Amino acid sequence: MVSNKKDTTLVARPAPDPGKKLYLFGPLFFLVAGVLLFSLVLDLSLGAMVFASPDSLIIAGEGVKEEVIFTREELEEMEREQCLYSSINTWPTKKWYVGEGIKLMDLLHQAGLKKEATLLRFTAADGFTVDLTYKELFEDQRYCFPNFKKGAASGEGHVPGSASNAVAVEPIIALYAVEGSSDPEYMSTLYSPQLMLGQRAVTEQTGNLFVKYLHKIEVLTDDLERWDVPRGNPPAGQVPKGSMVALSNDNCDDDKIYYTLDGSTPTINSPMYNWIASRWWSTRAEELGTINHPLGPLVEDTTIKAVTIGPGKLDSEVAVFHYRLEGGEGDKGTTILLTIGEYEVDVDGEIIYLDAVPFIKPGVDRTLVPIRFIAKAFGVDIAWNPEARLVIISLDGKEVVLEINSSQVYVNGLARTIECPAELHPPGRTFVPLRFISDILGAKSVDYDGESRQISIIW
Repeated sequence: MVSNKKDTTLVARPAPDPGKKLYLFGPLFFLVAGVLLFSLVLDLSLGAMVFASPDSLIIAGEGVKEEVIFTREELEEMEREQCLYSSINTWPTKKWYVGEGIKLMDLLHQAGLKKEATLLRFTAADGFTVDLTYKELFEDQRYCFPNFKKGAASGEGHVPGSASNAVAVEPIIALYAVEGSSDPEYMSTLYSPQLMLGQRAVTEQTGNLFVKYLHKIEVLTDDLERWDVPRGNPPAGQVPKGSMVALSNDNCDDDKIYYTLDGSTPTINSPMYNWIASRWWSTRAEELGTINHPLGPLVEDTTIKAVTIGPGKLDSEVAVFHYRLEGGEGDKGTTILLTIGEYEVDVDGEIIYLDAVPFIKPGVDRTLVPIRFIAKAFGVDIAWNPEARLVIISLDGKEVVLEINSSQVYVNGLARTIECPAELHPPGRTFVPLRFISDILGAKSVDYDGESRQISIIW
């Protein structure tokens, strides 16, 4: 007889081994975690690639006749050229770039570039933007400098290098590129489309302008802003021998300060002051004093001229700083700075205000200033004879007599002829020729900077 009753005999089994469970759980945990992490990274990567790799390039704005959209396929079919670019970033370090793509100007012509264009705004797929003026892109010549790393160990960006054998290059929108190599074999579509451009000077920092994943170019006709004028610390005037002078402006970032010490007007080819951009100061604090170093020590009377030059704006006016050493020949002198068309005058760091602005007389190219400026800045006595229309200027026994609208003047009674007579302007302000008066009264120097329209007088 067959029984359906289950065998309920207890069979002893060994207790589970906790270590074995852990041993089995560990690989499973790391496998699952790895899969999840890989999925997350893959999702983020794919999302970034979809967001960062635009499938079209838009050209729009008031500076073109019509908005144009180029697909990647259309760009690929256009005539391309390959360029080698030298570049410095704002850290600063030096790098090679190779790019193959379409000339920027060719693309703009297809959109109907207007002659009123002043500014181009380049926008990446992630919203990053760079502004560049039409002038700095197309009117200023840009180069690749084959010897820009010369003298720089490990590519230090603050070592000027050599500008020899420069090769002119044009801005392109690269479809294939490589960063950090001069070998075109390494080019790929990574970061494309990408704006690439040359350097105007061997020290110009352009690496921050190579816009990656370029999606839109706006051509604008706005009036251009001007960069702010550099400042000197300590202010111009009398300083102790051995003083150091620090230069600064509002940003000290992409905008660079260029300076001269020989009295010439600074340009983009002059020495650069703020090599390290302010965005890196917190991470390069130990090097700021040796790279962005103050000028000096001053061992003689020195004139520093400085200008701010950067992307997307006009160059600043040129600042002029005259430093006289205590105990030197200029110990009792005065530095006077005034600007054509402005009321503000700097006299040894003290600001005074004119009742009328200086101007340049057309035809004779001479500066006329209100007579009250002469009285305040030079500390002279001024007298006015309304009947004879005479201006009498007196200082330390010297007398200068000028007649309104007459080229005849008298210095201590002796007649002299000048090219630019004194003038009377409504509502009764008298203007006199600045250089003639300065020379007669014993000014050490009178200098005029045509770019900044600033006049400096050492008295």
